[in-house]
Amino acid sequence: MKNKKSPVERFMALSDAEKEAEIAPFQKEDLGPGLPGRALTPAERKRWQRVKRGLGRPKIGLGAAIVPVSIERGLLQKVDAYARANRLKRSQMVAEGLRLVMRNRKAG
Repeated sequence: MKNKKSPVERFMALSDAEKEAEIAPFQKEDLGPGLPGRALTPAERKRWQRVKRGLGRPKIGLGAAIVPVSIERGLLQKVDAYARANRLKRSQMVAEGLRLVMRNRKAG
């Protein structure tokens, strides 16, 4: 069985001139249609900021913070199974559980 060269091996086997010819299309200053190699105009910058804000997860409340918490593995398996069965995220369950504890402590 003949071994095929990987793309990296094929590229490394090229002469310097051939390598330059391979990478030349990626070194153009023009980055493509609608993306000239220039700074954005104020109008384009404003439009970009508006678009960029819509990326990522939607902000809920004051936003989210990542909090490393230790949970016993058996309990975590049960939580994950429950979350899957009820189409919830683990973080949703934790947040709901914390709210429930605080609500019950106020009442009691």
